[in-house]
Amino acid sequence: MDKRLARLRAGAFGVLGAAGFLLLFGPLLAKAWGWTTRARSPEWWGAAGQWAGAVGTVLAVAVALWIAIRDGRVARADRRQRDRRERQEQASKVTAWIERDGRRTCMVVSNANAEAVNHVVVSFDLVRSLPMTGSTLHRGPEIEDDEYLFAVLPPGKWRMAVPETRLDTDLTPGVMIAFSDSRNGHWLRLTDGALIEKDQNVVGRRKIRFPQRISVPESY
Repeated sequence: MDKRLARLRAGAFGVLGAAGFLLLFGPLLAKAWGWTTRARSPEWWGAAGQWAGAVGTVLAVAVALWIAIRDGRVARADRRQRDRRERQEQASKVTAWIERDGRRTCMVVSNANAEAVNHVVVSFDLVRSLPMTGSTLHRGPEIEDDEYLFAVLPPGKWRMAVPETRLDTDLTPGVMIAFSDSRNGHWLRLTDGALIEKDQNVVGRRKIRFPQRISVPESY
């Protein structure tokens, strides 16, 4: 019963709407119909055909331009997304962690790419809670005793010792690494493994001054 009443109500509103439309626009529609059915000369029809062809050509060109612009935007967006995926793929293969071998505590960095990474700073860090939002230790323009600056870090696995004085804490030790990939993308990997893309390399971000202690990586 409710569905039947709903259909009757919709039909009534439809009839009222059609009647209102005819009352408002009926005279205009009648004039337009009379104008289209009026007798025309062959010359008029020829000119009208030319105008219609010209309008159709303009519309076709406009549609073609719109399609070309849209396809260009889609292609550029796809290219940017593909480049970003490739950069992230390279950056994701640079990882770092803490290892203890009984004699000393080391920061270990693995570059599993076929290419080297550049402008690398490996920093000892301390974890208060997860997830990390940044470094627990404040870092300025100087490379400190628990940090390593590399101009280039080749593919492979590399080890860096942590000063024992840094380990006298109740917090969890970790590693933070900043680097630039072979496509000149700049990255920061936090202690919890989160990977963040940056606008400039770590030397520019921290305003590291030179001359500075540049380390030679120790293979592991």
